[in-house]
Amino acid sequence: MAKGMSDAFLRHTSDKRVKVGRNVAMKKMIISLTAFIYVIIPVTNVDASVIYTVKENDSLWKISEKYDSSQDTLQDINGVQDPSQLLPGQSLVIPGEEYIIDPGDSLWKVANLHQTSIEQLKKVNNLSSEIVHPGQRLKIPQGSKRHINTGAFFIPSTPAENKSAINFYQEYLNRIGFFEYRPDQNGDLSSLRGEEAITQAWENGMTPYATITNLSAAGFNPELAHTLLADPDKQQTLIENAATLVDQKQYKGIIIDFENLQSGDRSHFNSFIKQLNQRLEKIGGEVGIALPPMQGEREPAHQAAYDYQTLGTHSDFLFLMTYDWHWPGGEAGSIAPISKVDETIQYAVSVIPSEKIYLGLAMYAYDWTTSTEQGEAQAYSQQRALNIAAEKSSKIHYNFERATPWFEYYDDTGHLHEVWFEDARSLIPKYNLVKKYDLKGIGGWKTGLRFPQAGYLLKEKFHLN
Repeated sequence: MAKGMSDAFLRHTSDKRVKVGRNVAMKKMIISLTAFIYVIIPVTNVDASVIYTVKENDSLWKISEKYDSSQDTLQDINGVQDPSQLLPGQSLVIPGEEYIIDPGDSLWKVANLHQTSIEQLKKVNNLSSEIVHPGQRLKIPQGSKRHINTGAFFIPSTPAENKSAINFYQEYLNRIGFFEYRPDQNGDLSSLRGEEAITQAWENGMTPYATITNLSAAGFNPELAHTLLADPDKQQTLIENAATLVDQKQYKGIIIDFENLQSGDRSHFNSFIKQLNQRLEKIGGEVGIALPPMQGEREPAHQAAYDYQTLGTHSDFLFLMTYDWHWPGGEAGSIAPISKVDETIQYAVSVIPSEKIYLGLAMYAYDWTTSTEQGEAQAYSQQRALNIAAEKSSKIHYNFERATPWFEYYDDTGHLHEVWFEDARSLIPKYNLVKKYDLKGIGGWKTGLRFPQAGYLLKEKFHLN
């Protein structure tokens, strides 16, 4: 991870795997425990917007004229690199509360795009039927805002880069997670460069946390975690070292990101978190935990080590990694299908107070090479996904059932690729789950991954603490 942000991101994304009948690496750390916000373009006075789907032969100028908006504004909000290269099927966020009906639109489609109901659209617009006509203007109902916590997962770099990042994100973040400290088999922690940024974070109104993982050279290491958790002496050494880290470095608390734990370590992990919480409480520190998605107490079975209820009782906040339902090494598909995200939260709030829960969102795209036997995928930012689609002149598709966009392209060697990513259409239903379940916060991995739509919509839908 010392090689820098890009290497760290690639390492995480290449480490991710799921256990299927055997113990293999299942998760990478795409999102740290504290609520992590997307890379955003600074936008002020955000009140309302509509979602527009690009058509054949559309241009940004044409769309801006139609909606009486600035072309530069649309370019910034949506991260459009080349206004002449809009992609059919691409979503655009447009400031304003009126949507203009296009040929082929239906009231159902407009309602789905904006995550409202046909009944609400009819009521707000005084419609007596569901029939709409091209050129017709519909007012889109705007939901109420609520306050949430936000943050970013942060890999320190050079002092200059750290200062620049802290200064940029201070308007949007109230939490920042420093990644990452690694314990050895005795419970002693590694060092982390760039710790001068801890003070800068405090000075800029961001509460800093230290993340402790079970990462090793091979990825998230369940054997390392077992060695530490199953031995009371080593567990106590790790706890004391964590408390010393908080006290000496002036962190607010510790984020525990132990992934791929063996099912037999369930009671050990519960005990560790309970004792860590008791120890940090004595010095005013907090404990947070990154958790894989669960739909029941031991469902799925390969994640049985994670006892949501007990862990929720003995921690200050929990971050639900509600993604990677399709992963590198598996078949291509939606990374975070909306039904699975909803199921995870629904179970979580049944055993954990909602005010302790942060919703983790996928800040990355997966690019599968589908015409090879390996089926491996690489991960990169949402912005890069759109750039590749533009380079390959791909059409953007949208899966309404999973609420996820995707596209295909052929690389220079003739191999077919399938890319699933996130956009405004897929973000809004996930943002709405935060309101539906009254969660504490929201976010995604990491500072530096470009996704302008996310920041704009975040400020539109929420008051940021």
